[in-house]
Amino acid sequence: MSARVIPLDDTARLGTLFTELLERVDAGTVRAVAFVAVDASGGLQVEWGAARGLGVHAGSVLRGAVAYLGARMDAEALEGERAG
Repeated sequence: MSARVIPLDDTARLGTLFTELLERVDAGTVRAVAFVAVDASGGLQVEWGAARGLGVHAGSVLRGAVAYLGARMDAEALEGERAG
């Protein structure tokens, strides 16, 4: 798994990220995705999708991935506080 911190004002880098993701989806190497967008008022927009081959396990796979991402974000934030 990988996790990257990308500033939202770096639209070129975001575009590259989404282009790479679409290429991996087209190649069949990505089996599931989850997106969460938080707007300025704190509202959430969530979308997710999975390959049919994951069947009923798609939700479990994505929940595990999201939990992992949350743990990575917390660890990086703690490291930043210690280094700062």
